[in-house]
Amino acid sequence: MIPDVVTHNYDPARGPFMNICELPEIEAERILQEIRKSGLRSIKLDYLPRRRLTEDWLIRERRQKLGATKLERPIYFFLGDFADGKDASRSASIVMRLQDLPPETLTFTYPDSMASLPIATRDDHRAHRKPYHGHVFTLDEIRSVVAEFGLPDDRWKTEPALKYGRFIEVQIWDDRPLKDYLAAI
Repeated sequence: MIPDVVTHNYDPARGPFMNICELPEIEAERILQEIRKSGLRSIKLDYLPRRRLTEDWLIRERRQKLGATKLERPIYFFLGDFADGKDASRSASIVMRLQDLPPETLTFTYPDSMASLPIATRDDHRAHRKPYHGHVFTLDEIRSVVAEFGLPDDRWKTEPALKYGRFIEVQIWDDRPLKDYLAAI
């Protein structure tokens, strides 16, 4: 059984439901540099090219699984309630019911997409590789994956093979339900 909520964590100064890959390169790098300088989060210098490469993969997979969607680039969430404030660079959270998001607008990666793709494709991650790495799932598919492998839990802290398995990422490809949510609160 999967959680019945999803969480979007964001920087309250910038607002919710943003995707840095939508910005021009210079603006995206400026924001990343601000985050690095704040000391609130460690972001590698090659983050943006890796994020764009990963997102290109997500877009290709989304087209195969869902076809055309309202958004070309996704808005990122976590599956479950992650409104815990642990990421100081994204201290605000929006928790929504999963049932309020149309399934035809959702894809999932297990774990997050920035880990899933390299684990599946790089030899230096072979020890961490599981059958779900390098795949993008629909809602029905992620339910099956969780039924077989379980949800991420705290075992990543003690089991080296699970060190990247902290959460399931949700990609939302339509901002209309998000706007409706904001209008209702």
